[in-house]
Amino acid sequence: MTDWKELLQEIENGQEKAQREFFDRTSDQMMGVAMRYIKERSGAKDCLQEAYIRIFRGLKKFDYRSDEQLFGWMNKIVSREAVRYLQRHKKYYLTDEDLTRSSNGPGRVPDKLFKDDLLKHLAELPESHQIVFNLYVIEGYSHREIEEITGINAATARSYLFRARKKLQKWINRKVNVKK
Repeated sequence: MTDWKELLQEIENGQEKAQREFFDRTSDQMMGVAMRYIKERSGAKDCLQEAYIRIFRGLKKFDYRSDEQLFGWMNKIVSREAVRYLQRHKKYYLTDEDLTRSSNGPGRVPDKLFKDDLLKHLAELPESHQIVFNLYVIEGYSHREIEEITGINAATARSYLFRARKKLQKWINRKVNVKK
């Protein structure tokens, strides 16, 4: 197995075998990023295809420093492409209707909470809330960056994030029987 820096150099030199190896080694993780936004596997695959076109084009200018930097850069490309996909396919709507839904309960996520359960409940949130939650909490974007990516006003994004966290907290509290 070739190290990342060497593999990126082979890609830059036009070796198709290196491109295939790069894709094979990274596509499962990047599919996970796409699936956080796009629930249908076929849509996530379409998104991933577009993202890899951008990734391969961008590798020419990419300055490899670490594996974390490489994967962080790729995650940003895939998450932005997922948002573009949703916008193109009108899969989420940025209305204030979602703001009228309520939830409650501050607290901590206990160790016994299963990741799959949390992801399942995240998928039940309104799509606009999911997108903001993913971009802010999982991908690490600022509210200003979220506004640039999605067109969602930063104040609205903060509200979506607040409501998403509240709904997830309500579910967590029920899961661990937290009483108020």
